[in-house]
Amino acid sequence: MGFGVTAFGLVGVAASLGYVGTPGTLTVKECRETGGRSHGQNCFGPLRAADGTLLEKEVSVDADFPVGTRVPVRRVIGLTVIEGRGHIGMTGLVAGTGLLLAGYSVPYFTTGTFPWRNTPPPGAELCAPGPRARLTRKVLCIIGACIAGVCAVASLI
Repeated sequence: MGFGVTAFGLVGVAASLGYVGTPGTLTVKECRETGGRSHGQNCFGPLRAADGTLLEKEVSVDADFPVGTRVPVRRVIGLTVIEGRGHIGMTGLVAGTGLLLAGYSVPYFTTGTFPWRNTPPPGAELCAPGPRARLTRKVLCIIGACIAGVCAVASLI
């Protein structure tokens, strides 16, 4: 699960930087407050390819732009991402969080022991995490924190 979250976040980062996805332009028709899982300000409008063909009637991005603004975006696997270094912060945090999650779950899956305690799940034998499991956890957590930090800083510059 952690690696899946990381892959999703890294795809968003790569799309924001222009490495993957179909380039296009979103023309903002309206922006409104949204609720639910992704509460906040979202802007909606049609997505057109560079040659002018209509890719989708309506897509949304998590941002606040004036109506009529043309926003360069990338479309990857149903995900619309605003292009530019200033927009990699959130997807970078998702990627970093995925690696942190993987860092704590991989040792559990390989040893059957939770990383924060030395007790096995009910009905299992005690199998203390060895040096490899601890190293794996530390490496994944450090890489995850670095990815999240670099993306957060890069989006502020």
